[in-house]
Parts: sequence; structure tokens; C-alpha cells
Amino acid sequence: MGERENKKQRTRRDLADAAVGLFTEHGYDQVTMADVAALAGVSRRTAFRYFPSKEDLVMDYPIAWLQVFEESIEANQGRPLSVRIRTAGHAVAAFIQSDPVAVKQLSALAFAHPALAAKYVSSTRRWAQRLTVEIERDLDGGPEAAAHAQMLAAAVMGIIDSVCEIWATTDQPMEPLLDQGLDLLAAPLSAAAGGHS
Repeated sequence: MGERENKKQRTRRDLADAAVGLFTEHGYDQVTMADVAALAGVSRRTAFRYFPSKEDLVMDYPIAWLQVFEESIEANQGRPLSVRIRTAGHAVAAFIQSDPVAVKQLSALAFAHPALAAKYVSSTRRWAQRLTVEIERDLDGGPEAAAHAQMLAAAVMGIIDSVCEIWATTDQPMEPLLDQGLDLLAAPLSAAAGGHS
């Protein structure tokens, strides 16, 4: 990644971090994009160029998680499906735990404000769609393959959401929780992939 791209990524992260901090301290409705821009050290116009709305500022985190997940999935192609999903889940867990305060603040914000909750659900749906494609790729085909892939993806996402919620509210380490949850799906994933997951 070049210096210009690094600077853009830093600006995005600075804006998102500033937003979560301000929203947590002052309340979502009381903070403007101008407030966020000022704290991040950029103009209001620059802030809007990166993020079209306040909701988008907060959703930068889940988008980053999805990117980490996708990169891990792609890096592990050729490995069994359950291994790809578990490895990607661990990569996301490590990424989330690298900035735990901001993520815990995000979780509290996302479920306290209806607009953010809706945006978060939309983000989760994109992640489930990506998982569905990955799971379906490994299925033996047949008329039920798409439905099975969608159901398994929803189950994986349910586990990931539960793990994040438990971690955010209890401080239990994510990795063992994730492994416990994914162990519940090991047999269905293996069966769906014809015993090769």
C-alpha cells in the first residue's frame, strides 16, 4: 500500500474513532459531522467525502471486519471450509481485540440508536451474503445447495454476533468463545461439504 493510500486509511480511522468517542461522550444526536471533522483534524467537507452520513462513520468498523474476514478466506482457499471459516473468525477476533474500547463503545451505540442498529444489521447481512457464497462454493450442488448455504451462513453469523456480544459485556476472551460456537457447526459444515469441510 502506497503512502497516499496509507494516509487515506489513517484519515478514515481518525474520523471513525473521533465519531465513536464523541457519540459515546455526548450522545449520537448531539454530535454533528463538523464536530467529528474538527476532532479528527480535517475539514467538514473532507469528512463527508469519506463518510456520506453519521451512520456510515460508525459502520466503518464492521466494514473493516468484513475486509479482514474476506482477506483471510481468500488466503486460505484450498483448505477445508470449516478451517477457512474458523481461521477467518480468529483473524476478525484478533482485529477487534486490537482496539477493544472503540469496539465496545460501538456495540453500545449500535444497539441504543435505531438508525445505527438498522445500519449494523445491514452490515451483518452483507457479511452473511459473503459467507453464503463461500459455503455454497463447497457444497455438492443440487437443488437445496443455495438454501443450505444461506442457513449455514446465518448460523455462523449468529455465533459471531453472540461471541461479540458476550465479549463486549463480560470481557471473556473471544477466541475460546468462537471455537465453542463453531464447534457446534463443525458437523453440519462437514456434512454440507460432503465430508470435506
